[in-house]
Amino acid sequence: MISETRLKTILNTFGDMRILVIGDFYLDAYWHIDKTRSTLSLETPWHTNPVVAQRYSPGAAGTVTNNLNALGVGKVYTLGVIGKDGFGQTLLNCLQEKGCITDFMIQAPERVTPTYLKPMHRGYEGVENEGPRFDIENQVPMAEAVETRVISAMHECLPRVDAVIIGDQMPHENLGVVTTKVRAALCELALEFPEKTFFADSRTRIGAYRNVIVKPNRFEAMRAVEPDWKRDAVDRETAERCARILAERTQKPVYVTLGAEGILVCNQGNIMHIPGVPLENDTDPVGAGDSVSAGLVATLCATRGEESVSIAAYVGNLVASITVTKLGETGTASPEEILQRHRSLTP
Repeated sequence: MISETRLKTILNTFGDMRILVIGDFYLDAYWHIDKTRSTLSLETPWHTNPVVAQRYSPGAAGTVTNNLNALGVGKVYTLGVIGKDGFGQTLLNCLQEKGCITDFMIQAPERVTPTYLKPMHRGYEGVENEGPRFDIENQVPMAEAVETRVISAMHECLPRVDAVIIGDQMPHENLGVVTTKVRAALCELALEFPEKTFFADSRTRIGAYRNVIVKPNRFEAMRAVEPDWKRDAVDRETAERCARILAERTQKPVYVTLGAEGILVCNQGNIMHIPGVPLENDTDPVGAGDSVSAGLVATLCATRGEESVSIAAYVGNLVASITVTKLGETGTASPEEILQRHRSLTP
């Protein structure tokens, strides 16, 4: 626990921070379908799905940028690869509307803009349920020329920022933005620029990172250490063991998220447990990991000293405890909401 004065100082410093988010930017497309207006098609034996409203938002790496902007980070740069299509332009517009600097986004005509189409079916009396998602993703690796453009953009943007957040979302190797070649370049840059914070979040390849701070959940950490692991539970002791192994590999702090139990921090061989924030109401975990990443990295940029890594975990917990309570949306947390949550924990 830190004092409210210290927390205010950290939050006020966020406005001076400059952070680059690189990786897989998706477009979340919510299509609201009014089933009460459905009619039987004249040409087919199917009832129609009348779309009466549409809503779009940056997803995946874009969720991290949403959270950084909500936290009041001064400049948020984005670097990803999207298609020259309608969804791509919509994604760019959404990022810009939220205050992101999109100068380094790359549009490649041979790529599609990764998109999650989320149909929201509405029936009588306004009852609404989300239907099965439609995923639009690239099915072939990026061309070498596009990889080269990504790495060149990384080098160009790096002098402008204090930190780099890597959002390695695509589950299949080399089909997303963070290819083997791009990842290797990022790890080399982290070694070359130790004064800058490099931070990686990856669902399936967290064990491949070196020289950067990594933040797996307990299951991702386990699979990184034991790729053939198939069970469905990881206890705290095992998570600690995995954190130590990953910290030895990366030579950087490791954060292992434990859901409602909080975060394990491994730094220079020492393990710390930062407890989660107890919540009484219903929660929605979608996007929680991305909100933790935003809170962690912004705080690491704003603090110095041995306590920095644990303070960052505490702020990450505060941010997530707010975003998970915003049901039906991928929530964000403002500095004032963070202060209010902190006060609720103060005896």
